[in-house]
Amino acid sequence: MPVRLTETAIRAALMKAASTGQRRDLADAGQDGLRLRVTPGGAASWVLACRDRHGRMRRFPLGGWPALGLADAREKARALRVSVRDGADPIAEARKMRAIGRDARAGIGTLGALLDLYGGPVAKPGDAPADAPKPRAIGPGRDRKTWPEMRRKVETVFAELLRRPLVTLTAGDFQMAADAYPSKASASAAVRYVRPILKWAARRGYVAREAALIDPPAPVRRRERVLTREELAALLPALAGGDPFRRALMFMLLTLCRRDEAAEARWRDVDLDAAEWRIAETKNGRPHRVPLSRQAVALLRAIGPGAPDARVFATSGGGKLANWDRATKRLMRETGTAGWTRHDLRRTGATLLGEMGVEPHVIEAALNHASVHSPLAAVYNRARYGAEVGRALQMLADRLDGIAAGGAAVVPLARRR
Repeated sequence: MPVRLTETAIRAALMKAASTGQRRDLADAGQDGLRLRVTPGGAASWVLACRDRHGRMRRFPLGGWPALGLADAREKARALRVSVRDGADPIAEARKMRAIGRDARAGIGTLGALLDLYGGPVAKPGDAPADAPKPRAIGPGRDRKTWPEMRRKVETVFAELLRRPLVTLTAGDFQMAADAYPSKASASAAVRYVRPILKWAARRGYVAREAALIDPPAPVRRRERVLTREELAALLPALAGGDPFRRALMFMLLTLCRRDEAAEARWRDVDLDAAEWRIAETKNGRPHRVPLSRQAVALLRAIGPGAPDARVFATSGGGKLANWDRATKRLMRETGTAGWTRHDLRRTGATLLGEMGVEPHVIEAALNHASVHSPLAAVYNRARYGAEVGRALQMLADRLDGIAAGGAAVVPLARRR
């Protein structure tokens, strides 16, 4: 029969259980369903006995006495009774969380597993082809050339979350990790990369939709850095020969290609006699033919040609160039320049073409941007202006030769009327 429990009554029940050697269950008249189980060993624990929404009698542990006092036990029992009748099942939820924890320790259902599913694993530097991880992705990341960079950035900035179960991750977890990362630029890039991954996961029920509501720690600013004529005059002689990084940087200036395009260039795609380089895979997904200037052809002839599958710009062992930052910083120290990136060379070349009067659509075609016209004109005009691009790149190469030799400043050409 329920009695209104008090602290005194509880201590008396513990003494009686110890003397009789029998366990006792005390029903509290102060809260329906609240029970206190006391044992001969002096332990006491609270439980709530009530029916769930399906009418089944259930018992739910609340905590031990005296850590959970009488007043707190009544309040906890009252709130739990309401939630159980509304359909909550704390026991099933606890069982689920234990299972999630076991899966996470096995690498299942974690942020790291989501990255595998979205874009696939990424080979580590030095991996042999046979050791490269096998792709098993189903998400859009598998078709993105930038996926390796995306994944590495996410893994670096959100390293502490990689082994956490997805269902436990919140936007606050991602935001705190991003805000605490030392490099705001890297953290902002990681946020831009992880948001579409989380949105994709949310549509499949892997993670809460709110998890993608993250702000970059720093505003994203479009770079506008262009090397000055004086900087080019100091840099170009240093790119004239030597290590493969310098040759690749010179090639990037001469062709306006992207860093990864130069790093992945193979001899099978180069036709020195026709002065043409074919890029099968590009950022915009379209093959690109690059007319090579006389200077670009001379640079390539000084290197090779090599075996068809060999990289044009490679390490001494034939591997892919990897440590670009170190090579760039060394160049900066040698030439007295600072603050430029590999992509700034591409922007600098495009700017030089503009200063020489080359039409904007030709420059866009040389850069291999997806659209070289307005959106409406692009629907009808699919030309890529190969001949015009060839003339423009030859003008650029000649201009760079002039700057390296200490020639006059750039003089814009008069536009045709």
